[in-house]
Amino acid sequence: MTNVRVYLTIAEDAAAESKRLLEEGRSPKPDGQPGYVVRHDPERRSFKQSFIAIAFAGMYLEALLALVGRERLGPELYKKIDRAHTTYEEKLRLLGISDSDLLAACKRFREARNDLMHEKPVDLESQDLGEWRTAQDEASFAIETVRAITKGLRGD
Repeated sequence: MTNVRVYLTIAEDAAAESKRLLEEGRSPKPDGQPGYVVRHDPERRSFKQSFIAIAFAGMYLEALLALVGRERLGPELYKKIDRAHTTYEEKLRLLGISDSDLLAACKRFREARNDLMHEKPVDLESQDLGEWRTAQDEASFAIETVRAITKGLRGD
């Protein structure tokens, strides 16, 4: 008995709602100019749904890795690996995943999730702003990544 599928469903539903809300708040620029005008949402509904998607994608991945890890490596060994604060990518390698693209995607997901879920104050004036992430994009990426990991662990 496990909630693993429920976590993925919650993540998928939240990501879909985030996208719907984002699109609902967009309208074409006047006079046929390229681009959109984005309506301000003081409640930040799309952003919040993205956070839910990312959080539950992480919960799903943690549960999936635990289930597969215990099955393949045994409960005691997986417990040691998990308690050692092993990254998702390291756990995937131990479970037989060697696809460099999938491991890189997993790393991006882990880093984005940690940045968004464990926000710390940042001095933007001294920060290199070369990479800009949006919660909505990262939510979609999270769902794609955990689905790909699931297929990789199943051998699809």
